[in-house]
Amino acid sequence: MKNTTRFTLLLIIISMITWTQAQEATPAPRWTEERRFSVLIAGLDRRPAQQGLNVRTDAIMVMSFEPVTESIGILHIPRDLFLALPSQYGPPNTLIRANTLLLRGESFQEGLGPYYVMDTIQFNLGIYLDAYILFDFEAFTTIVDAIGGVEIETLYDIADPAYPSMTYGYDPFYLRAGRHLLDGETALKFARTRHGDNDYVRGARQLQLFRAIGERVTSPDVLPQLLTQGPRLLSDLDGHLYTDLTLIDAIPLISFAARVPLDQIQTGAINQEFIDYAVVEGDSVAIPDRTRLSELMLEVFGPGYDG
Repeated sequence: MKNTTRFTLLLIIISMITWTQAQEATPAPRWTEERRFSVLIAGLDRRPAQQGLNVRTDAIMVMSFEPVTESIGILHIPRDLFLALPSQYGPPNTLIRANTLLLRGESFQEGLGPYYVMDTIQFNLGIYLDAYILFDFEAFTTIVDAIGGVEIETLYDIADPAYPSMTYGYDPFYLRAGRHLLDGETALKFARTRHGDNDYVRGARQLQLFRAIGERVTSPDVLPQLLTQGPRLLSDLDGHLYTDLTLIDAIPLISFAARVPLDQIQTGAINQEFIDYAVVEGDSVAIPDRTRLSELMLEVFGPGYDG
């Protein structure tokens, strides 16, 4: 599972700069490398006509910076996983689908959504979340197109005749096995398609795609071009990225990430190995397997993730 996703780091940089344009700088960063710092990263299932955060999430990850071991861990959480709500949000043992948490939180109070997601993930995984970064489909495709597309290899054919369009219809997606250079729109389909397999295989594709984007972003012939596009890119992303971090917060995070060796960046996913089942309204649903989840958490984040 060892590898990196510099694309996630790029999202952090861009989102913090964008957000900070509308804020005054805080007097000191929130993180000074004295403890672990963890961030919720989520893609929004938001169509072009929609605004705000009153939507479902389409991808959910936790990224954690650990200064003691100089490592970074990234965990993918399936959208269809059911999580138990903490006591402040509902009766004991209330189970809610992960991809509806943001929508549910925003329906209670505007602006609550990100913290509703963070509190619920903290309660279920035992890792404290310090901040959030949210991005929609347009942000994703804009970034991929800005780097000239991304190259991936798939070992199997992908056939999804029921892939959803942005207008709530169908936009069939097919991709032959082999190597491909994907533009932003096709990369988004590669990340989102799941009708031909399942949510766990989809999660593996998302991690594969993020790694591939990271490799392209940091290549010598792409990074300079990306930097020259900075002002226009930030303008295009305005309103499509959300975070509670500031640029002052970003500086130590970026500095730390830049010096972490690749073999110290660990990725993993909550897949079939780490789930159990429960019954919700008569249906069997996937929930985290409490007896095995700690194994995955230790593998991805290392000792002390729950400290």
